[in-house]
Amino acid sequence: MADKAILAKKQAEEDDFRQKVMANPEWAKEFGGAWDTIAATEKKAAPRTKEMIFRRPDSRLFSIARQIVQYVVEVKKPDGERLPGYHDAQLETLKFQLLSPAKIYPETEKLYMNTALGLAAEKLGKGDEYLKTLTQGENIDGFVNSVIDGTKLADVNFRKSLLEGGEAAVADSTDPMIVAARRTDPLAREYQRWQREEIQSVLIQSGEKLGKARFLVYGKNAYPDATFTLRLSYGTVKGYPYNGTTAPPFTTFYGLYDRAASFSNQPPFDLTPKEASNRDKLDLTTPFDFVSTGDIIGGNSGSPVVNKEGELVGLIFDGNIESLAGDYVYDGSRNRAVAVHSAGMIEGLRKLYGANALADELQGKN
Repeated sequence: MADKAILAKKQAEEDDFRQKVMANPEWAKEFGGAWDTIAATEKKAAPRTKEMIFRRPDSRLFSIARQIVQYVVEVKKPDGERLPGYHDAQLETLKFQLLSPAKIYPETEKLYMNTALGLAAEKLGKGDEYLKTLTQGENIDGFVNSVIDGTKLADVNFRKSLLEGGEAAVADSTDPMIVAARRTDPLAREYQRWQREEIQSVLIQSGEKLGKARFLVYGKNAYPDATFTLRLSYGTVKGYPYNGTTAPPFTTFYGLYDRAASFSNQPPFDLTPKEASNRDKLDLTTPFDFVSTGDIIGGNSGSPVVNKEGELVGLIFDGNIESLAGDYVYDGSRNRAVAVHSAGMIEGLRKLYGANALADELQGKN
């Protein structure tokens, strides 16, 4: 977003849009105030931006604790009165996540939590209300060690007992992570209420107005932003400028082994045992990944890539670093969608993992 060309493009687009709206008296009356409303709301939100950024313990265990504390309260309310994330349609997914048996590593938790709370103390001050309420004035290192070493939340059965025990079980719990989450829950709820009622509700309403105005001004000549609805993005397989050279449109299995060798097979570039032992079985010229000019956004991972014949040729899993600005503006000279190549998937399934039955099914050979 520090790229002056990108900002100039966005400014030109907004100027054109706004001028066209204001030139039509009817549109100006209905939609013209939206820009000022958004500007005023963003100005109102600015003083609390630091809270949003730094009041985060960055701990999986603490996130679980907070969700459990809120879950047992929210599920007793009518669906329409619950906090976002706790509506009936969301509960199955939430419980699946809360009861996931995925291993949680205490030392990693301590590292993340210490770093996050240290940064909060630096940016918000040690007297920050949230920080004081969370740690009760205790030294950050000591607080982090005590809650992570003392909690039982890494045990799925313990989490399940709290959920099944409901509000009473959570209120009576002496688990230090649950206790910390209970202490900070009123502050978290107040911020969520303020953000929802005083900021997001206004921005959503004004955004809807501008969306309607945009359609009136440009019709079908401009496609909409991502809206969580099914959409198609058209693009070309194409490289892009990269660190003073050009990133190629394809990588191959050759590149996998070259990268590992270039870094002496050290993490994070080390090979798995199967990759190391089965190298001679692979056709190293097989495409592994590829990039295209498709306009994607976060959340598109797993989307199919098809060619003009309608054949599946890959699956999206990322975007290049230059595409991060794609939330705001698309730059076809540098934005690239990154996909794993279907040929690489089949080569790996057959020759690295011995999954011929699965490869046959995918290729319709059953």
